[in-house]
Amino acid sequence: MAKQKGIIKLDGAIGGITFYKSQDGYLAREKGGVSGDRIANDPNFQRTRENSEEFGRAGKAGKLLRNAIRAMLQNASDSRMVSRLTQKMVEVIQEDTTNARGLRNVIDGEAELLEGFEFNISGKLGTTLYAPFTATIDRFFEV
Repeated sequence: MAKQKGIIKLDGAIGGITFYKSQDGYLAREKGGVSGDRIANDPNFQRTRENSEEFGRAGKAGKLLRNAIRAMLQNASDSRMVSRLTQKMVEVIQEDTTNARGLRNVIDGEAELLEGFEFNISGKLGTTLYAPFTATIDRFFEV
């Protein structure tokens, strides 16, 4: 990924190059990729569709967890917590051995992989919360 080093800070697209600002500074990237229609219908992209389904499920599971503890996360999470949590949820889903690839889910995966997850990478929970606590996973809850 290209980084802008000059004094002109661009945002938007010029030709096939998109300029944007991220946490890492001003960046530029070339537009590219396969069309959405081809990914949705071409048999060669079956694995891509399976990965996409599971990634979507991981994102939804992460959001469900974040919403459940939103009050505690309001001032305690870092700016990359969502992506780190989604990555962990993908790992949980990949441990599901009961469902076929593309249909795997968090409930049948190994939720124990979430143990030790830090919502703020620079402010570890163990260094600020001295009260004893026990983590448990309840797979059978009602919504």
